[in-house]
Amino acid sequence: MMVTLIRFALIAPIGDAGSEPAPPVGLAYLASMCKDAEADIEIQGIDAAGRNLNKIFKIPKYNLRGNGIEIDEIIKLIDPRTKIIGISSMFSHEWLYVRDCIELIKKNFPKVKIVVGGEHVTALPEYCLRDCKAIDYISLGEGEETWLELIKKKGNNIDAIAGLAYLKGNEFIQTDPRKRIKHIDNIPWPDWKTFPIEPYLDNAVSFGPGSGRNMPILASRGCPYECTFCSNPLMFGRRYFVREIDDLIKQIKYYIEKYKITGLQFYDLTAIVKRKWVLEFCKVLKENNIKLEWSLPSGTRSEALDLEVIQALASVNLKYLVYAPESGSAKTLERIKKKIKIPAVEKSVKYAVSQDIVVRTNLIIGFPGETRLQLYRTLYQQIKFAFMGVEDAPTYYFNAYPGTELFDQLLREKKIKLNDNYFHSLATLSHYNLIPTNVSYNEYMGRYELYFYRMTGMILAYSISYLFRPKRILRTIKSIFKDNSSTVVEQRFKDFLRKSNLFTKHIKPFVLKVFFKKHKGKTKIE
Repeated sequence: MMVTLIRFALIAPIGDAGSEPAPPVGLAYLASMCKDAEADIEIQGIDAAGRNLNKIFKIPKYNLRGNGIEIDEIIKLIDPRTKIIGISSMFSHEWLYVRDCIELIKKNFPKVKIVVGGEHVTALPEYCLRDCKAIDYISLGEGEETWLELIKKKGNNIDAIAGLAYLKGNEFIQTDPRKRIKHIDNIPWPDWKTFPIEPYLDNAVSFGPGSGRNMPILASRGCPYECTFCSNPLMFGRRYFVREIDDLIKQIKYYIEKYKITGLQFYDLTAIVKRKWVLEFCKVLKENNIKLEWSLPSGTRSEALDLEVIQALASVNLKYLVYAPESGSAKTLERIKKKIKIPAVEKSVKYAVSQDIVVRTNLIIGFPGETRLQLYRTLYQQIKFAFMGVEDAPTYYFNAYPGTELFDQLLREKKIKLNDNYFHSLATLSHYNLIPTNVSYNEYMGRYELYFYRMTGMILAYSISYLFRPKRILRTIKSIFKDNSSTVVEQRFKDFLRKSNLFTKHIKPFVLKVFFKKHKGKTKIE
């Protein structure tokens, strides 16, 4: 039986400096699960971004832009033998475009069953089913086992399948919750034949900064914390499961041999929770003489990152580490259930900087109930981090995403109306969009005031970061012309210029020839 897995083009506001496409790890896991379990299942993968990393197109209907191939191209690629189509819908800000694409696919393939999974539809299953009647089933939460069972039943007699939502007539049906996969080592590694990884590796495109051929990898699933602004607990639960180190090492070795990678990027929700596991992982990396640069770009906590752990990470070439303190105010942290202590974060950040690890700190302003004084403490903390040596110091606007405790609260208070306007507001408020937010959920400060604070904090923090460490200016210039980046700022410059034919075909080759010596780094396993 033929099944097709699709990831649509990535969506951002027009003129946005938004994040670069990352490989579709979730869909690659689904493909591998099916291939491992059933020999008679034929899998077709369509990654819109990976098909054309440099293509940017406008979506006039929503005043947005897409990165990747457009829906008409996707429809032409869908195998006519396809019986089931699986679609990833991770991000709520992409819902309007995803909905329109699904409806066009259904129009062209009316008999094909369409299954949608991801964080967005998991958070709003009934709404999505009623808003997009072209969807036959929604896979809730962790999707590998649900997807496999659905395929085996060919989309029929699915009442007994856990973790599904669908409409029966006008009645909303949600089956029993599916139990978490405890032994995540039993999930086959991502299938990078169905979703080719080479375009990302060849173009040095990745989720976070890094050098050369960076491979995505997961060492754990779940997050044990309960932050009120985060939707991950609904998707993966609060139980934290970590992989066996031996299996992880085998996967890393395979990637080195197969894809000639030079770096790893761990996409874990919360990368470092178990201190003992991290120390053991670093030890085994050394024992296997694996020499890779690697990063933790997703954000992590400081609890387990004491000096011993930081030194161990640095000794095995950890180059980039993201902390997620979110706020500099103790009262705000308490309100959003972020159970951290700022002094502990500061101590850990100092340890990381002392070991020449590039550090990023994520901060958010505009939480409901946050006062100006509390916001000022966050801006002060941002500047303080910059003086400590933090190189990436972004500030984000708070936004209410479905599946979060704060979203549910604002919905009950009627401060959010679930409609197209709400999803459009999410789409136009990108993390990297420098224009003011079009909505504020803070009762004390409006969107323009939040914009002023955001820009002030970031200008001051980055100015301090560069002015007090002028070598970073030279490193940033160098990164533009070479396939590496040490910070998100450097990555954005590099990715923006990569889409320019003038730069890639003429300026870059000339500069590399005249000013830089070409060399290729090699990764060895001895």
